[in-house]
Amino acid sequence: MEAEDIAKAGDRAPDPGSSDDGRPESVQAHFPHGGQSPGPDALWEVLEGKFLEHKQEVFRTPDECRKSLLSLLPLFLKAWEHSVGIICFPSIQMLAEDVSHQLAQDIQKALAGKPAEQARAVAGQLLQWKGDVDQGGYLLLKSAYVLTGTDSETLGRVAESGLPALLLQCLYLFFVFPSEKDELLESNLQVQRMFVQMLLNICSESQGLEGLVSGTELQSLLIATTCLREHSCCFWKEPTFCVLRAISKTQNLSIVQYLQAMDCVKISLQNLSKLADTFPAPDVSEAVGLILGFVKDSYPISSALLLEFENGEGYPLLLKVLLRYDGLSQSEVDPHLEELFRLVMWLTTCGRSELKVFDSITYPQREGFKFHHEASGATVKNLQAFQVLQNVFLKANDLHLCSQVLSVIRTLWNWNARNFFLLEWTLQPISQFVELLHLKPAPVQMQFFQLLEALVFELYYVPHEILRKVQRLIKESPESPCTLVALQSIHKITGGDPLFTDIFRDSGLLGLLLAQLRKRAKIMRKSGNTEFIPGVQDPERELTCLMLRTVATLLEGSVRNAAVLKDHGMVPFIKIFLDDQCYRGASLSILEQLSVINAEEYMSTVVGALCSSTQGEMQLKLDLLKSLIRILETPKGHAAFRVSSGFNGLLSLLSDLEGSLQEPPLQMWRLVSPNETLDLVFHTLCAMSAALHLDPVNSDFFQRNGLFEKLAEDICLLGCFGVLEEEGALLPSWVDTKPRPFANLQSAAFSSTSPLPSRIRTCLQILSFLDSMASSTLHLWCDLSESPRAGLEPVMDAQKREAGSSPKSSFQRWADLEERTEDGDAAILHPGMVCIMVRLLPRVYHEDHPQPMSYLNSGSFPSLPWHSSLGPCPEHIGN
Repeated sequence: MEAEDIAKAGDRAPDPGSSDDGRPESVQAHFPHGGQSPGPDALWEVLEGKFLEHKQEVFRTPDECRKSLLSLLPLFLKAWEHSVGIICFPSIQMLAEDVSHQLAQDIQKALAGKPAEQARAVAGQLLQWKGDVDQGGYLLLKSAYVLTGTDSETLGRVAESGLPALLLQCLYLFFVFPSEKDELLESNLQVQRMFVQMLLNICSESQGLEGLVSGTELQSLLIATTCLREHSCCFWKEPTFCVLRAISKTQNLSIVQYLQAMDCVKISLQNLSKLADTFPAPDVSEAVGLILGFVKDSYPISSALLLEFENGEGYPLLLKVLLRYDGLSQSEVDPHLEELFRLVMWLTTCGRSELKVFDSITYPQREGFKFHHEASGATVKNLQAFQVLQNVFLKANDLHLCSQVLSVIRTLWNWNARNFFLLEWTLQPISQFVELLHLKPAPVQMQFFQLLEALVFELYYVPHEILRKVQRLIKESPESPCTLVALQSIHKITGGDPLFTDIFRDSGLLGLLLAQLRKRAKIMRKSGNTEFIPGVQDPERELTCLMLRTVATLLEGSVRNAAVLKDHGMVPFIKIFLDDQCYRGASLSILEQLSVINAEEYMSTVVGALCSSTQGEMQLKLDLLKSLIRILETPKGHAAFRVSSGFNGLLSLLSDLEGSLQEPPLQMWRLVSPNETLDLVFHTLCAMSAALHLDPVNSDFFQRNGLFEKLAEDICLLGCFGVLEEEGALLPSWVDTKPRPFANLQSAAFSSTSPLPSRIRTCLQILSFLDSMASSTLHLWCDLSESPRAGLEPVMDAQKREAGSSPKSSFQRWADLEERTEDGDAAILHPGMVCIMVRLLPRVYHEDHPQPMSYLNSGSFPSLPWHSSLGPCPEHIGN
C-alpha cells in the first residue's frame, strides 16, 4: 500500500449522531428546522464561536473537557465535508493540539498495563466505528486524520502531542497480533485508511519524526518486519511496510543516529539471515529491501547505516536471498526482486573514492574510440556490492535472475562508459560470463551478446579478450545452441567494421570456421543434400548457413582472407554447398570474393556448376547466372570467362532448353512454367552481353568461333519461333497495312494487358533481348519484369558513367527508343546480334494472330534502327 493508494477525503464513513436529514444533531441545534442547509462559511463561523466558548469554559474534570471537545467534532467534520476539504478555521492549530492530545490520552489510557494481545484488541475497539454506542475514538481519529493533511504548522502541533509514537505502537500491535474478528468489513477498511494516511501525513515531514526517537516503537516495528512471523496480520502487512518506507524517505540525522544506537540494521540482518532459507523468497526479499531502503535513504546524510550493513554480513545475505529465486517457476518478475536489484545497483556506486585501475587497453581499436578518464556520470565504487550481482549470474540459471543482472550492467554502462573498464579490469565479469553462457537460457544468451555488440558499436571498443573467449566457446561447443547465438553476434560485429576481418583472421576464427565448413561439406557429400522444409526449424542447417555468411563477410574486401580460403583448399567444399538453396547465397558470395585473387578458378567453378546442373535445378542456374553477371562487371572476369569456356557453357545452357517454350512444351518441360524458362533465357543472354561488353577480345572470339550462328540455332530450338515449313505458308497480304514501330511491339510484349498471343510475346521479348545485346546494354537491365522502355533511363545513366570514366569509350548510348527509330544513329556494337534478329524475324508467326507479325515481315523496316545503318551481315550467319 503506497501513500497515493490511501483513500482521500472522499472516502468517509457516516458520522455519529446523524439524523434523517444528514446533519448531526449538534449541528441542527444551531440552525432552524425546515430551513435550507447552512453553507460552509456559516458552519465554520458557528464552529469558531463554539470552539472559543469551549476554550474559555473551566471544566471540573477531564471527562467534561473531553465530552465538550467531542461535541464539536461532528460540526468540524460537517464543515470540512461541505467545504470540499478546504478548512477556513482560524483556530485550527489550537483544535489540532486539543484533538491530538485527547486522542493520545485515550490511546495511552486504553493500552496502559495490558498484555500485547489484549492491548491490540482494545486499540482496535477504540478506533473503530461502533454504531450507536460511544464514537469518541473514531471521531478523534477522523478529525486527527483531517487535521494532519492541512499544513506544516498544524502538523507540528500534532507531532508535539506525542501522538506519532502512540500511533506507531498501535501499528505494531495491529501488524504483529492478528485480530480474531473479520477485519475486511468496510468500516474496518475505512479506519485503516484513515489511520495509515494520518501516519503517512505525519511521517512526510521531518518534524513529525522527532517524537519517534525517544522510545522503542520504531525499533520494535522495524525489527518485527524482519522476524517474518507466520501469524502476523496480512491485513496490516502492506500498510506497515508503506509507513516504514515513508519514514525511510524522510530520514534526518536524528533518525539515523537512533537506528544506529538501537542496532536496528544489525538485529534485522541477523533475523533475516536465520530465516532466509525457510520463508518464501518474495517475503524475505521484501524485508531485505525495506532494510536496504533505510540504508540507501540515509546515505546522503551519513554512511553509518551502510557501514552497519556491511559489518552485519549484508552482502552474503543479499546473495543468499537473490539465489532463493533460482529454480522458482515465475511467470513474471517479482516486484520485490526488481526492487532488490535496483538497491544493489545503487550500492555499487557507494564509496568514498574512485576506483584506481591501470590502463589495460589492447590494440588495435576502432576509429573513434576514446578512453575517458574523467568522471561524466555515476561510477562504480563498491566492488563488493557488484560481486553480489556477478555471483548471482555465475551461480544461477534462472532466466529472470540472469536477465536482471545483465540489465543492471547495461544500466551501469549507460550511466558512465568508464564503468565497463572499471569492472572488467578488476572483476572481469563479462569475460567470466562467457565461460558459463552455454548453460544459461536462450534469452539470456541473446541479451549477453547484445551487451557485447553495445561495446563495439556504442563504445567503439574492441574487447579482444572477451572475443577470444567467445571464439573458444564456438570451438569447444560447435553443436551448442549458444554457438548459433554467438556466431550471429560475431557476424553482426564483423559487418560493422572492416577492422574485424583482420582481427578474426589473426585470432584464428576464420580458420576455425573453414575447418567446420569442410567437415560439414564432407558430411553433405557423403549423405546427400537433405530437403529444406520451410517453417521447420533446423538448428544445424541454420548454423551452417550462418558460418558461410560469416566467412563471406570476413572475405569481403580482404585479399588476405581470400588467400587464406584458397590456401585451405576450400573451393571444392564451398562448391558442395551450392546445391542447397539455403547455403547458396553465402557460398556464391564466398566464391565471388575468391575471384579477386583467382578469377579463373571462380569462372571454372561457376561455369562447371552451370553445365552439371540438372534440368529441374532452374533456381540454381538463375543464382549462378546472377553471380556470374556480377563478376563479369570486373575487367578480370572477362578474360577468365573466355578462358574457362564460359561462352560454350552459356550456349550449352540454352541448347538444354530445347522445346521448353513451344506450345505445348515438351513432356520434359511440363512442370516448368514458361516464365521461369524465359527468365533463365534472359539471364543467360545478360551474362553473354556482360562478357562481350567493351571487350574486343571476347567479341572477336565470339565471331571467329561461329558462336553467333550457334546462338541463333539454340534460340530457334527454344520452340517459340516458327519452323521453316511455316515460312513457306501463305501469309495474309500486308500491302495495305501501315507499319508499326518495333518499339511499340516491344512495349506490347512486356505489357500484362497485351492482346498478343503468349508465344508471340515471348518471341518479341527475346528479340528485345537481342536488340539490347546489339547495343551492349542488356546486362544493365534490372530484371525481366520491366520493358526496355521502362529500364531505359537507368541504363542511359549507367552507360554515361562508363563513357565518362573510360577515355576509350567513344560510342554514343541510345537516347530513346523513339529517337533511335527516327534518327537511326544508335550505336550497334555487336552487328552479329542484329543478324540473328533478321534470321529470327521470319519465324515470328502465329496463325491466329498474323497482323502484328506482318509488320515485321513486310520488308519495310522504317522503325528499326539497324535497317539502313548496319551493312551486310557476317558471312557465318548465313541466311
